[in-house]
Amino acid sequence: MNRSKSGIKVGRVLFSQPVVLFLLVVLISVATGSVNEKFLTWNNISSILRQATSLGLVAAGVTILIISGHFDVSIGSMIGMTTCTMAILINQGMNPWLVSLIGILICVTCSLINGAMSILFKAPSFIVTLATGSVYYGIALLMTKGYMQTLYGKYRFLASYQLFDKIPFLFLVLFLGFLFIYLLLKYTRTGREVYAIGTNENAAYLSGINVKASKLKFFMISGVLTGFACMVMLSRISAAQASSGTGMELEAIGAVVIGGSSINGGKGGVIGTFFGVVLLSMISSAINMLQISPYYEDIVYGLVIVIALAITALRNRMMERQNG
Repeated sequence: MNRSKSGIKVGRVLFSQPVVLFLLVVLISVATGSVNEKFLTWNNISSILRQATSLGLVAAGVTILIISGHFDVSIGSMIGMTTCTMAILINQGMNPWLVSLIGILICVTCSLINGAMSILFKAPSFIVTLATGSVYYGIALLMTKGYMQTLYGKYRFLASYQLFDKIPFLFLVLFLGFLFIYLLLKYTRTGREVYAIGTNENAAYLSGINVKASKLKFFMISGVLTGFACMVMLSRISAAQASSGTGMELEAIGAVVIGGSSINGGKGGVIGTFFGVVLLSMISSAINMLQISPYYEDIVYGLVIVIALAITALRNRMMERQNG
């Protein structure tokens, strides 16, 4: 009996989404590295993780929203508006640290507006954020008149700093972002509220959870991480325009789904999201290294998400049979 239970536990670990994604990352690395040896060099690995930092921070926040049963499709427009605002302020001579704080506050405010409107109107967050995304994008266009805001290296302190003159500081930012969400989901009351509300909102309310306040808290956390993503992106690119974050919200949702979180809420974790982000970033780099047309990138992204959904569905059926 004990052997069978231990076998089931081992099977669940081996077929868990993070493990499957890790093996897939290793497989792609080995396959691409065998064709182009530059793929496995530190410079390329560093480049992949640099590119993954902004998406990773956004995806970490989106993980909380999706597990709790919510979506925020305004994040891309929010990033465009925030980075444009930050770029304008920096070019006007404002202190970069103060601008960074303003950027985080803008994202938190926008996220809270999204959550509050969803609660107030009793409307799906997907529809609400679809509308607010258009507003944020329009504001960015009004501020910039459609022109790119270039910083000419005035905000490079995040992207250029290296720990021990070897490890990019951005890696630490990415690690801390995921560690924060991991600890929050696993060891805090807020984490338990995320899963409870995502599983059954009415039951969560009857158990004494302040559902409305909790929802606002989830959106606020997502806003904070989006604010840090804006800082990282602006520091890396040293320029901003209204379309700077276009599509990032969908990539983030894709990474979360690939990581095994249920779009119906109540299930998931940030470790799977991390490997989902790494996988998407690695696919982009592999396509480039193998000199494949970049037009295939979106096709591959879509297929990866479909395959991830299929794996999740199969795993859930296996677990239901074992429990049954």
